[in-house]
Amino acid sequence: MNRFIGRTRRSWFGASLIAALSLLAFAGGAQAAEQAALKPDAALTSIGTMEQPLRPQGVPSNFVVTPNGYFDPSCVQEVHEGEELHKDGNIRRVDGSLRKPALCSQPHFALNGTRIEPNGLVTFPAAHNPTINGWVIDTNYSSSVAIGRIVASWKVPSNPTTSASQVIYFFPGLEQLPNVQSILQPVLGWNGYNDHKWTMASWNCCVSGTTYHSSPINVSVGDSITGDTYSNCSPGVTCATWKIVSKDVTKGTSTTLTTNPYATLNWVFGGVLEAYGVSSCNHYPSNGSIAFTSIAVYNLNQVQIANPPWTKDFPVGSTSPQCNYGITATASTTTLVY
Repeated sequence: MNRFIGRTRRSWFGASLIAALSLLAFAGGAQAAEQAALKPDAALTSIGTMEQPLRPQGVPSNFVVTPNGYFDPSCVQEVHEGEELHKDGNIRRVDGSLRKPALCSQPHFALNGTRIEPNGLVTFPAAHNPTINGWVIDTNYSSSVAIGRIVASWKVPSNPTTSASQVIYFFPGLEQLPNVQSILQPVLGWNGYNDHKWTMASWNCCVSGTTYHSSPINVSVGDSITGDTYSNCSPGVTCATWKIVSKDVTKGTSTTLTTNPYATLNWVFGGVLEAYGVSSCNHYPSNGSIAFTSIAVYNLNQVQIANPPWTKDFPVGSTSPQCNYGITATASTTTLVY
């Protein structure tokens, strides 16, 4: 930010004064940038933008929709390109210094409306709206060995037939069993940022009640995209540093979250459809299905697992609307029908 003025005839006092002013400007700019980075992420779709009948019961209207449920905006943090999220919630900047987001002091609400306090205390919901809010269908399996990587490809589907306030997410991912501590997921989302567009971002939830995501990138209908979640350490090493890369192959753009998974990952998801505010089948993408292809799962030695035993899962149950949900799966593909 400092500007060098190449003039040879300058007094010592004048040069010092200019240098001092430049340093002040640099410090002020750096402070402003840091303050901006510490602001809560308010760009996500909020409950208040959803149609009244579709809002989840008991969730404040200022809370935002994420792939991990509903959060107060102060409990959502963007981790910028080149930064690294540590287990204690500190974020290491590119220059090696640390920034510590403010601790989350608000509860968040799980996909089914369960209230979760920052200290982990849980209050179960009394009732639900007859609307889909949460995981709809997926393939998954519990691995007997620690996982070191999952990668998958898919295409950005058509826009929803009816463009309202709904939020749609698609992703592969990794979690822990039997005690889930985090979920690592490269996420394709529609209207995730209250924009009625398709975007991609990488997510990890939840250190002390906070959910973290990388800077989103714009993607377009028909683009080929990949999600690659992998250990960043040598083969065979239980690793505290992972990368979640969300990439638009067509455009050549990507966004990466470097993070700590908090524990060994052994619950594997080949493809997930997650939705919020869906009260009509027209709220889904108009082409009616999405195919995750070239799914490859690796153990910590970076040896590919030959035949992942995918289980077809229908968390949506009998919740309305029922949209001819279906799943087909092979060792390397998951197709979700809606």
